[in-house]
Amino acid sequence: MRFIVGVDIGGTFTDCVALKVSDDSSAPVVKIGKASSTPPDFQTGFIGSLRAAAEMHGVAIEEMLANAQVYHGCTVGTNALVEHKTAKVGLLASRGHTDTIFIMKAGNRLKYQPAIEIAHVAKQTKPAPLVPKSLCEGIDERITFDGKVFAALNEDTARESIRRIVDQGVEAIAISLLWSSVNDTHEKRLRELVHEIAPGMFVSISSEVSPRVGEYERTIATIVNSLIGPPMRLYLEALEIDLKKHGYAGSLQIMSCTGGLIDADHAREVPVLTVGSGPVAGLIGAASLANAAEVGGGRNVITADVGGTTLDIGTIYDGTPVRRPTGSYGQYEYFVPTLDVRSVGAGGGSIIRTEGSVLKVGPHSAGARPGPVCFGRGGTEPTVTDAAVVLGYFDPAYFFGGKITLDVAAAEAALARVGAPLGLDGKQTAAAALHIIDSQMADAIWLTLTQQGHDPREFSLYGFGGGGGLHSAAIARELGARSVVIPMSNLAAGWSAFGISASEALVTEQTAMSLSSPFDPNEINKRWPMLEARVAAKLAKQGVPAEAIEFHRFAEMRYQLQINQVAVPAEAGVYDVATVERLVATFEAEYERLYGKGSGFAGVGFGLTSLQVHGTAKLSGLRLGDVVQQGGDTSGDAAKKSRDVIWYGRGGKPEATSVYNGAKLGVGFSAPGPAIIEFPDTTVVVPHGCTARVDPTGSVVIDLNAGA
Repeated sequence: MRFIVGVDIGGTFTDCVALKVSDDSSAPVVKIGKASSTPPDFQTGFIGSLRAAAEMHGVAIEEMLANAQVYHGCTVGTNALVEHKTAKVGLLASRGHTDTIFIMKAGNRLKYQPAIEIAHVAKQTKPAPLVPKSLCEGIDERITFDGKVFAALNEDTARESIRRIVDQGVEAIAISLLWSSVNDTHEKRLRELVHEIAPGMFVSISSEVSPRVGEYERTIATIVNSLIGPPMRLYLEALEIDLKKHGYAGSLQIMSCTGGLIDADHAREVPVLTVGSGPVAGLIGAASLANAAEVGGGRNVITADVGGTTLDIGTIYDGTPVRRPTGSYGQYEYFVPTLDVRSVGAGGGSIIRTEGSVLKVGPHSAGARPGPVCFGRGGTEPTVTDAAVVLGYFDPAYFFGGKITLDVAAAEAALARVGAPLGLDGKQTAAAALHIIDSQMADAIWLTLTQQGHDPREFSLYGFGGGGGLHSAAIARELGARSVVIPMSNLAAGWSAFGISASEALVTEQTAMSLSSPFDPNEINKRWPMLEARVAAKLAKQGVPAEAIEFHRFAEMRYQLQINQVAVPAEAGVYDVATVERLVATFEAEYERLYGKGSGFAGVGFGLTSLQVHGTAKLSGLRLGDVVQQGGDTSGDAAKKSRDVIWYGRGGKPEATSVYNGAKLGVGFSAPGPAIIEFPDTTVVVPHGCTARVDPTGSVVIDLNAGA
């Protein structure tokens, strides 16, 4: 037998999904291992989750790893950015262009900012620079837009610039020169000079990190890559040492924000590809389920990954995860193709507090340490988890499958202290806080969908992560969504880790273009083979044979005189005039869907700004429909004793509520709300007027009956 292992590190817990696959073609058996995350030494929690999963399978961690392939959703880069624990970086840019990052790019500095910040012009400020001016050096060289060398690289002055910033103690260097996206010779030579002067220095060059037209975004991508390069390198080295100590001899595959797996060496070189990769894995898993079984009534899905620290929101439209061409770090936007997953500070660890006469929830989190007050680990500030246990949604003796006993009295006392200035007792504060956090989550999802041009009423909501079952029905009702799905029941608690283990290898290569319509098919035909060859070479390093690779082409286009660039699927094969016309028609249709009918204007012509090739290949071979969860006893009565629950919005009086043992539920089970379904790792809340049922995939589907 062998094991397929996916590990996702969250702000509070580290999840491991381990699937045992037998040679006799029987269905894989899945177990979830959870351990507290252990910042800053995240590898400790990683190994802890592996050990927990191995124990669930009844084997030692060494035995499991000796016969395993390990896939990892690495959050080290994301955490380093969020916590501002990044490397000290120097920037080498073309002479006269070192101020690009300080000037920024007009209104783009307000992108992804809250509406109140955008509307309050007097409060608008630029963020702190990613690199101080003292560490920015201008390089004597110049390449023109068509790739010709106008001024050769002056290596003597370049060495002087490199020495100046190295002498200031930089830990990494970013190199971003004008038009390096069409001619990278100067950037590559500068990297060689850096290594001559400072061997072992982490160096990022923009032509490899983000080979796109767009000086500002390309430079930011390169700087962000350098900011997280050293911490990522240290983490992966420590993790690989620990894995080897425990018997793992295979290669470590890392989840990327593009929606697939890359090898650890690639992640070391371009760690910006790992930013936000954990939530992306959950989106990939949800797309697999929606396409396989259309659980919840269709292939349009909102994903709500509710963890201890954040709510991560993704969109699947007609079975395909929605992408965007850029990532962001605060107010800085950069070019890296990614699945469109957006995170807000809302989760089980979100802290409840009073500011003046207002009760607020989040975005700050209690994290893994000290955690919620009810965990008894020294926490003093109440959280959403504290509110849920006080209201009766959680069984204090069965949280985390009984591994943690919750202190209800301590949680209620902490909530009472917060609510006292508002005249609220502990239970009233808990009800108000839960109502607030559900509304905040619904607002964040509504904003995401409307910005993508979608109507929430046409979607089902897949709720996963530790808190997905608690919040999803309330969120979906506020949005007017079709239904709620808790994917594959208890597995939802580790859904992102499962998504990682079921993901494909994926490598993306892109090239900058600067074509105006009518497009010359010959210019396009020159680029596709080059990109596909680069994709195949990188996948070969992951052990993928050429015949196993599937290529997917994309073209990024815009209307001339307009700023919005849109990536659309492009046909395979050799291009001619008719193929180009179909590509333009695809772009126009997608543009109108995103920005409204009549928003485009073909009279000004079109611009082709980038070509991309995504290469995919199966690694684990795992098929979602083959998974079997074991450990539950479906014999006997699934009903537990009912308990009193306070349902916010229905007054403050406790109501007797049916409670079911999720491990005993079989396909076809149905229960009306109000009800609570308890699994070892997740709790599903079914409000009044709703009905929960277990569908053939083992997922809990909540039908939202209007007017309840």
